[in-house]
Amino acid sequence: MAEDPIKSNIVHSLEPEVTFLSKPPQIDGVPDTELKNLPVYTFNFVEKSNDQNPLAEANYCLAYGAEFFYLYIEVKADSFICRDRGYQNGDGFHMVLSVPRPGNVPTDEFFVMAFCPQKEPSRAWQKKFIWYHNIDLSFQPLKNTLFEVKKLDGKVGYELLLPWREVYPYHPWLSESIGFNLCYVQAVEKDEKNYFFVVQDDRIQSEQSCRLYTRLSFSPPRLSSGTKTYMILDRNHCNEGETIEARIAGISATPTKDTIIVQINSDEGNVVSRDVFSFDIDDELTKKSFELRTSHLIPGEYKVKWASQISSLSGNISFTVLPKETVTDMSKQLESIKDRISSGSLTTLQFKLQEIKTTMKKLKPYDTAEKLRTSISKFKSVVECAAKGVDIIATKTGIQRRAYRSKIDNSLQPYSIKIPKNMESNKKYPLLVFLHGSGMDDRQVLTEREVDPLINFIELAPFGRGTSNAFSTDHAQDDIREAIDDVIAHYPVDTDRIILAGFSMGGYGVYRTFYENPKIFRALAVFSGHPDLANKWGIPGKHPNFLDEKYLNPFKGIQIFIFHGEQDKNCPFDLTKKLVEMLKKAGARVEVYIDKEKGHEMPGEKIYRSYLQWLKEVTK
Repeated sequence: MAEDPIKSNIVHSLEPEVTFLSKPPQIDGVPDTELKNLPVYTFNFVEKSNDQNPLAEANYCLAYGAEFFYLYIEVKADSFICRDRGYQNGDGFHMVLSVPRPGNVPTDEFFVMAFCPQKEPSRAWQKKFIWYHNIDLSFQPLKNTLFEVKKLDGKVGYELLLPWREVYPYHPWLSESIGFNLCYVQAVEKDEKNYFFVVQDDRIQSEQSCRLYTRLSFSPPRLSSGTKTYMILDRNHCNEGETIEARIAGISATPTKDTIIVQINSDEGNVVSRDVFSFDIDDELTKKSFELRTSHLIPGEYKVKWASQISSLSGNISFTVLPKETVTDMSKQLESIKDRISSGSLTTLQFKLQEIKTTMKKLKPYDTAEKLRTSISKFKSVVECAAKGVDIIATKTGIQRRAYRSKIDNSLQPYSIKIPKNMESNKKYPLLVFLHGSGMDDRQVLTEREVDPLINFIELAPFGRGTSNAFSTDHAQDDIREAIDDVIAHYPVDTDRIILAGFSMGGYGVYRTFYENPKIFRALAVFSGHPDLANKWGIPGKHPNFLDEKYLNPFKGIQIFIFHGEQDKNCPFDLTKKLVEMLKKAGARVEVYIDKEKGHEMPGEKIYRSYLQWLKEVTK
């Protein structure tokens, strides 16, 4: 959630060339002496959060090898700053690798990776991870990537070695082309920042958005000795009875024959096939394709283990074999049992079938399909049980995703719910409604951790009809109300004890939802929320700004638990501090918990225990 920047151009560079390296360099924040002749590129654009910001000099170098992509950023500075989420707030950077489109139009296939130095153990995850994969948030750690930062002689160096296998299937020898963008974020004074871009892209940090890029020019590989080989699959999922091809590229200093041993293992580790492929390679890049024996495999997850016999390179590649069932087959199965299950179970299965169909259409060739295969298997299992008179969905405890049919537009809408173990149908239970943050949906909210075993909440996470709508558009408010109504219709909810909570975007959603529905909720809890998010994001329409006292009258007398970290740069702490005083003045009963070291995150264990105690008190 960056401030609106003031934009200015600096020197443009050409599309960057990526130099081939025969071996990986040492990663310590300082380039090896062998890299001193790499081309140095300046960033093409700079955006400032304040036009008075001092501007550091920054440039970068690129290289690659058969196994890796290399990046070095050098900034003239005496030190670096470790802010919360430094990859977007400074000091740090984010990098895009993408699948280019004809005419270099924005692409929806990409990785955005984030990197920043971090000293706080609780923020160690921020050092190196995949921020987005395609248009969806990922937050997957880059476990095998090497990244180090070092300050030396008035310069700060950011050095990165990214294995190609962590951005599979991208590889300069086997991809038609690879797009690239880079944004270095310089922290300035307390809260300001400068953004250095290779390609200026206002959506580079945004959810559900395509990305801009330039195309990388990879220099031809040349070896003075030895051999290099790399392999990917032509697709990473297939239907039962189909075959998959291995695509191999290799180069050698002298003409030779490489032998690739390919072994397919089941998910349980059993060897299901083993093949040996040989091909001639020389000092020019050679590419070959070989058919793998997969047509006999039953539905499941598999790993292709490959190894070159004359180079040191090897790898593991996952793929999925899907069952032969079609959506039409599953629709007929559902139709046959619809009278044997509850209405809520039926709409849930209808939604799951709709989701399976959508997932099938969206699958990319390089996608494994474990979640899809599991969804199909679970769907079939539930239908088979229903045919025997057992309604699994209606009786399930713990976490599950259900769906209802909306009265607004007749669409099927999901929500996640957590039902207490040993729930008694003759008792009433409080309902905790928790709104998700941006880029997330209801599935990332609930955990197996008990809120409080002495209270036994039913927990609900609405979808809100979107991942990043500030619960302000697309019938998001209708969805929250309808999801609550559906839970009340199917579970023993005490409607006098409904608590509303949310994190980040969900924090604004709490203020917004209570403002529109003050009679539904007994108490509110807001974690790292923003009081004016819908307007800040520029969402069309008129939206309440809760720093305007005219919107605070409904909050009189309501109990509110508020947590915020002072180091939060995404939803600034000062805004919550101001709102708390205004809420108290309006008559709200506010309990505030502040952590001086926390950034944009949930509270630590001590404050979380205080939250549980607060929940216990407000639901008495």
